Amino acid sequence: MDRLSRIAEEVRGSVPEILALWKESRGYGNEVSGPLEQEIGRLVEVFSEFIQSSDSVETFSLGGEVRALVRRTASHQHEAGRDAVGVMEDFVVLRQSVWRLVERRVDLSAFDGREVAGFFVKMIQASDWLTERGLEAFDAIVSGEMEKALGQAAATDLLTGLPDRERFKRLLLPQAIGDHERFSLAIFDVANFSEAVAGGEVDRARETLMSLSKAIGEALSGSGSEGAVCSRFGDDEICVILPRLGEEEAYEFAERVLENIAESDTDFEVDVGISEYPVHGADAGSLVRETEKALSMAKRVGGRGIVIAR
Repeated sequence: MDRLSRIAEEVRGSVPEILALWKESRGYGNEVSGPLEQEIGRLVEVFSEFIQSSDSVETFSLGGEVRALVRRTASHQHEAGRDAVGVMEDFVVLRQSVWRLVERRVDLSAFDGREVAGFFVKMIQASDWLTERGLEAFDAIVSGEMEKALGQAAATDLLTGLPDRERFKRLLLPQAIGDHERFSLAIFDVANFSEAVAGGEVDRARETLMSLSKAIGEALSGSGSEGAVCSRFGDDEICVILPRLGEEEAYEFAERVLENIAESDTDFEVDVGISEYPVHGADAGSLVRETEKALSMAKRVGGRGIVIAR
């Protein structure tokens, strides 16, 4: 076993001690618990593998695991209430803790000066890379949360209280694609809405839209699609994401909405276009286009038509 491998083995076998040093320096207790501490420990293990690797910090990836680990760590740092300075301090103290452990457990005086220098250079490179990438990941999380919060405040329809079309297209639908292997998209359109508004029947048009929103909510309560998301998709449209439901189940859901409307005191018709992810579109844009095509066909059919994309 060469000497760098000996150092790597000492580091790998001393993760609990390094974590204890790290937590002591960061002002924590001696117990090792929680997701952040677990990820910090995994960072130490990965560093021990880097010591023995001939890769540079930019090419040492472990099949993408390193960057994924940095992102998870940044997420837990954010959850723990860190700010950017706290993130940097975490990584600086971690480097110091590794060095303190190596000084205690390894007789460096028996090493060639170049070997010690080689280890120290790798440790500095890894620490600098981790700090830079960790701050990037942390900043992305903070920026994303700020954008989401601002978007939720600004991109909300005042009449229905639902997210508006812009928020739906930029955030909600891409998020559904990332979270679910399968879901259906349904767009409900109030027939003759624009004509009613143009004719001065604004209050009646608003009432029909609110009645549609209520009918959709009632149907969702028994749809078996927990986590469904509604959005006001246009002046006269409400769009619904139905997680885990296929096109036929979404069709049945649409029928329940129309039944709820028919049983209500209001008198208006609704047309519905339906598509299924990823059957009718593998991205947000194509999925919306196919749903709108189905809705257009439903409008041509008329009379409370429900059409599935083909």
